Amino acid sequence: MKERYIKILLWPLILFLSYLVINSINSEITFQKEAKIRIDQNIQKLKDLRLLQVAYKKTNNEFCDNFDTLMNFYFNDSLFIIKAEGETPDTLTDKQALELGIISRDTSYVAVRETLFDEVYKKTRNNSFPIDQNNMTKIPFADIDYNIEAGVVNKGNVNVQVFEISATYKNVLFGLNAKNKKYDLEKLLKVGSMNEASLNGNWGE
Repeated sequence: MKERYIKILLWPLILFLSYLVINSINSEITFQKEAKIRIDQNIQKLKDLRLLQVAYKKTNNEFCDNFDTLMNFYFNDSLFIIKAEGETPDTLTDKQALELGIISRDTSYVAVRETLFDEVYKKTRNNSFPIDQNNMTKIPFADIDYNIEAGVVNKGNVNVQVFEISATYKNVLFGLNAKNKKYDLEKLLKVGSMNEASLNGNWGE
């Protein structure tokens, strides 16, 4: 009778502990799923900002080191576009083909904001995260700007323009209970580098 009484008393404790284990597992699964979404969204925004930096450099011969200037370029500046028609024969140079009228080159200026994220680019991006033109520089959920730097590094006695745009994982995972997880919250999620001539992101592309 005493053994049976003890078993009856233990059942609520067993059920409670089982609940804690299951809830802990579910919480971890939920966190990992949300963390992946956050990281993917930030990676896409960094890719978009990289494209904008590359366009800025083509126009200004250097990368931009602040978002005010970069976004002013996006909203108010233009890109120089050369539209090519025809094909140069192997026996001629482009200059000769132009003089003969075999090919043509039409140059024009188009607004950055109207042409930068064109249909070709949109086919390559993760469109689960639409481009928000008014918040391109903001880390999602954290409501603060990414860190942006630009400068010059010397590689093989050649000065090379570089840039870096980054966010700490602490800000990427802002609002989530990320302590004691697998993420180093002080580590950077970034594109570009201030030490190397690289346009790559550090997420393994």
